[in-house]
Amino acid sequence: MAKLKQAVTLKHTASVGSETEDVAFEKGDEVTVLKEWTDYYLAKNSDGMIFNIEKALIDED
Repeated sequence: MAKLKQAVTLKHTASVGSETEDVAFEKGDEVTVLKEWTDYYLAKNSDGMIFNIEKALIDED
């Protein structure tokens, strides 16, 4: 499990064609990393929402 280094608001789209919604995270919130790219992680929160999160925002201890 990885934790966010700082508070951040990310965009989430529930399905193709639906509106995006802002999802607020607090410093220390945990996410599960699913995939790693060069500068981003594909991760999900405890509600199962999927996000692309910059690596600089994630602490993987």
